[in-house]
Amino acid sequence: MQFFFLFITIVGINARFDCPNNSLFNRSIKIPTNWLHGSINCFSKDAQQQPDLDIYPIDNDTFILRENKCINYEAPFMYLLFGNNTVLLIDSGATVSSTSFPIQQHVENIILQWCIKQKKQRKDIKLIVAHTHNHDDHTAGDKQFQSKPFTIVVGTTVDDVSRFFRLKNWPHSISRYKLSNQRHLAIIPIPGHEKSSIAFYDCITGLLLTGDSFYPGRLYISNFTANVQSILRLTNFIKSNHLNLTGILGTHIEITKTNQIDYPIGSTYQPNERELNMSLEQLEQLNYELQYQWKNGFHKRHRAYYDAFIIDPKPSELPLLPANKYISNHKFILIPLDRLDYVWISYKPMFHTLIDYQLVFLARISNSTLLSTSLTKRNKYWTIESYQLSLNNLINGNISSFQTKLYIDDNKKYLGNITMNINPPFLTITQLNSSSNTELYQPLRYISYLLSNSIKSQIHLYLLHQIRISTDFDAIVHVIINPMNCTSDIEENKLNDLLEQNANEWAFPGFNNDVYNRLISGNIRGQLLGDIYSTICTMEIIQEIHCII
Repeated sequence: MQFFFLFITIVGINARFDCPNNSLFNRSIKIPTNWLHGSINCFSKDAQQQPDLDIYPIDNDTFILRENKCINYEAPFMYLLFGNNTVLLIDSGATVSSTSFPIQQHVENIILQWCIKQKKQRKDIKLIVAHTHNHDDHTAGDKQFQSKPFTIVVGTTVDDVSRFFRLKNWPHSISRYKLSNQRHLAIIPIPGHEKSSIAFYDCITGLLLTGDSFYPGRLYISNFTANVQSILRLTNFIKSNHLNLTGILGTHIEITKTNQIDYPIGSTYQPNERELNMSLEQLEQLNYELQYQWKNGFHKRHRAYYDAFIIDPKPSELPLLPANKYISNHKFILIPLDRLDYVWISYKPMFHTLIDYQLVFLARISNSTLLSTSLTKRNKYWTIESYQLSLNNLINGNISSFQTKLYIDDNKKYLGNITMNINPPFLTITQLNSSSNTELYQPLRYISYLLSNSIKSQIHLYLLHQIRISTDFDAIVHVIINPMNCTSDIEENKLNDLLEQNANEWAFPGFNNDVYNRLISGNIRGQLLGDIYSTICTMEIIQEIHCII
């Protein structure tokens, strides 16, 4: 493995790329420090009047686009680069529908205005839609461009990308893509965040476009080994070729101007955002940290915080928690399903343990004959006795069942002894952030789990309040959604499947994340987060069956 890694390093160092003479931008690039950053209430009149796309021209031939966070919290950045006869759109946004987010129309308007200034006709210029990587929040708009005249949409697999950009030895080769005689782009494969990830270096502006592999925010790593090699290769590419680098631009902003303080995942309002532009020095920081963790071995890998970014490997790329540490008492809430013997189990965060999580998982009670038929009543919840175990063992899958005592409500009435059989994997494992400096999310946030869909027009869900900070309130609500009361870009016959997915995240704009604003009764509108179909539903609140502050 060490020899293989060294070989990859040498290939990255020796990759040569020269820009055409006089092609480099001779004046500094000024990137905006403020962008559309959503709204504290995305359902408000002011939010509805905001443009769905922020458009900023760096020069007459280069545009930065950003999707509004109230349309999709990912709020990805896109880039439009013009050559003489070709224009390249890098990424297509996080929303499918041209009704909710008409990205194709916006891009066409920019192209038409450019053609007028250049005294060209639309047919004189070809639009290429390519991508930094193959994730929905960067490819959802592709359908709007497909089958349009004078337009080519590049595929998103490694083979598609390699074929179009003529990358002969993925991921070790670097190719040249010419938008014009002077505007050459270097295409640099950088798998790690996603296996088809690429970066673009633009000779005209001196900008390096890095997608989700490097930006001010959480750098999610799906393949640690590939990511280590890619960031080393990217750093070596810039330094060894002595390229003019005016800035490094990624595709999100997820961190505040305050060092190391990021926004909660799913934030639809970010009024204190850090600048988009990153530096070579910061890229070298990332490279150093990855190399350091690589050299220290798998068991030393960890999440790492820097001022402008957070290295965040996926759990599968990190060592398991020590199996037998942090043994203490833990409390659980059981909420029944229509399926006999099955329950959702919500782990109650204790806010004082060394490792604290909000967990939700499915379990089956193997000896439920001890219980009355009231277990299927939807307006009740159950608890089991405070159980002494290693939370790490539970999360790691070393505990598949355990015996315990069952109580109705909050340990008020003892019903009998039961055996709980856990159905892996966990649906949510949210680690609480104990820092008092954590940026709070503004609207109420709940996670939904399917209770019943026996009637097609009535989907019964449990909503569990999402806990990310200490101390926050723990609440469970029973709601009904009639799909007819939803607006969504998804096909009608697929809407039920979308709503019934477990661990969906919902925001409730207009209600601050406060125990006094929690969901208790009546009807309320919820926005499905991270949804490329812009789904909003009116829910009927049946009952709040549990709340602990």
